[in-house]
Amino acid sequence: MTPANPILRHLIELIGNVTDAHTVALFTMEPGGKTLALREYFSLSKHLNPGAKIAVGKGPIGVTAQTRKHQLIENFDQDTSFLGIYKKNEELKNFIALPVIYGDQVAVLAVDSKERYQFSIKLEKILTEFAQQIAWNLQSENPDDSENPSPQPFLQEINSYCRFLAESPDRSSVADRLTQIPSSLIPCTAIATVWFEGNQQEGQIIGHRGFAHDLSEIRVLYGKGLVGSCAKNRSPLLIQAHEGRKTVVFSEDEKSEDLQCIATLPIQHNDTLYGVLMIGSSEPDGVTHADLDKLALVVSAAASALFCTDTKDRWVYDKNLDPVTGVPNHRFLTEHNLAVSEEVFQPNRTVFFLTFHLTNLTELYEAHGVDRGDAYLKQLMALFSKLIPSPKFVFRLSETCFLIMLMDRDQKDVEHLISKLKHLLEHKPLNINGTPMEAQTQWGLSVYPRDGRALFSLINQSRIRLTQKMKAMA
Repeated sequence: MTPANPILRHLIELIGNVTDAHTVALFTMEPGGKTLALREYFSLSKHLNPGAKIAVGKGPIGVTAQTRKHQLIENFDQDTSFLGIYKKNEELKNFIALPVIYGDQVAVLAVDSKERYQFSIKLEKILTEFAQQIAWNLQSENPDDSENPSPQPFLQEINSYCRFLAESPDRSSVADRLTQIPSSLIPCTAIATVWFEGNQQEGQIIGHRGFAHDLSEIRVLYGKGLVGSCAKNRSPLLIQAHEGRKTVVFSEDEKSEDLQCIATLPIQHNDTLYGVLMIGSSEPDGVTHADLDKLALVVSAAASALFCTDTKDRWVYDKNLDPVTGVPNHRFLTEHNLAVSEEVFQPNRTVFFLTFHLTNLTELYEAHGVDRGDAYLKQLMALFSKLIPSPKFVFRLSETCFLIMLMDRDQKDVEHLISKLKHLLEHKPLNINGTPMEAQTQWGLSVYPRDGRALFSLINQSRIRLTQKMKAMA
């Protein structure tokens, strides 16, 4: 029986969250190389077969293992039983199977969805990167040492430490754990982790140990010193210090340390540079090329952990934004109710909650297509940004309903704004790719503190008044 791997399980669950998947399944090859068996999975289905086995070459999963090329099924309109995953048919919209290649072996990552008919190019790229992380973890389980079945002690130790790194829950934990490299693995005097963020022109020493002098005020410039040069060239450096010649590690302004040997390695995932790991020893030849090989595994594990934490952070951020317009959604208001209330509800301030409902949005999409419908909403947000002066906040409450919070103005100004927007949208249609798209709208309004002091109470009152107007017109 294959032992449990918490990192693989974490990756599979993370993929499910990032992609809004119905099922994420990892199939690995059984001995003999003729059959794939389900090893790890995340699923919302009651009909998933946890004991699923698929012959190589059969169905999209088996074909992926055979050809080592991904298989994509968009606009899914057939019975799902041929996938070999489910006991009963599932109403899927999309399916993809990706090869997970490690050494001379192959596994298959399968992802399906009931939420989207297509995986975007960006999402396919993210899935490919996840497949690479899974491959790295599978490879670490199977060190290639056929002549010596028992791995050398240092392989066991480095594998254990790399797992410790890869399980880091956030960025700060990665930096902390990098400074805890066991001395039995890499005997060194000093360790530092430097992050390069944004435009990468300046790095920040985020974690360190073993230095005699304070590093808190040191500026690490991209391309300068050993660390900056390593970041710029994206390649490891191993330097022996020479007596009488100053070796600049971080900056010209640093105070000299008793380090005779210094190594720097880039922490990067594909083309993304996260930072640099610096190792120093007070002994000549205290860090060797063999140590660089070990450290290459360490920084690879660190990059894997950073990729996973960044992906999770992006997912948390993106799930609170409307994917079409980019404005915060109802989930954002729910999760950040207190923060929004503290920002908006201030003493001696009036806040208008203006609910805007596009009553014919569905018809616009049906008549003009998804691309023009999305373009219409984006142009609508641009119009709001141009015509509505700050301070304001815009949210998308539902498919057809938006909320505009207006601060520091009076009732007359707001009523004039509503009249102006309504006239523009209904009598001067937005032109999308040469096609005029005329909106039909309804508006609702509530006021803080006149109508209440609770965020969702005011939102609901605004929506109720909108509904009452619609019923009255009907």
